[in-house]
Amino acid sequence: MLSLTRSEDRKSNPTGLNNEFDYQGKAYKLDLSFDTVISFYQLLDDEHFTAEEKVSVAFEMFFGFKPQDADFAVSAFEQISNYLREQPYGNDDDDEPSSDMQGTPTPAIKYYSYTQDAQAIYASFREQYGINLLQEKGKMHWDEFKALFAGLNDKTYMSRIIQIRMRDTGELKGQELTDALNAKQYYELNENKTEEAREQQFTGFMNTIKAWAQS
Repeated sequence: MLSLTRSEDRKSNPTGLNNEFDYQGKAYKLDLSFDTVISFYQLLDDEHFTAEEKVSVAFEMFFGFKPQDADFAVSAFEQISNYLREQPYGNDDDDEPSSDMQGTPTPAIKYYSYTQDAQAIYASFREQYGINLLQEKGKMHWDEFKALFAGLNDKTYMSRIIQIRMRDTGELKGQELTDALNAKQYYELNENKTEEAREQQFTGFMNTIKAWAQS
């Protein structure tokens, strides 16, 4: 049995945030610093690696060693993927996805990218919190980063970009419409524009690990 746990070692982890996995009675240290998680997202997008290479690199990112036990790897990344998908709100399993007028499910639009928007996120953290994210690499936990990111106020650079991407232009006209469309185009995400695309990446990643476990 493997589960994500809170560390009781206050010296190595004074916040008590998740940083361990328990597997068959043994605790494994887990690197859940924000930059490691973002590097994992980048790895999923990187077409230069094969699916098998991504599994090996990702495991080394989080655990510091290459996977030897396929069952352990499957259990670990099932827990990690569930953890990374988790949101503070709207996690009810009974919630149905939104649909269009014909009843076809419509994927949730992705309005930000931790990688493409990295500079805007950096500027926003400096602006609102006085935090230099470059100095927080390997230190700031993903839980803390997510909480601070979600708490960015409407005046920060990142929040303004999200507002531009989310703006409904249906009733705009003339120069106001032109300006809004130009802004949307300028700040448009390059790829993976929906949460559905991210879910497909996670699914493909997990299928590779499960195939290894069954081989």
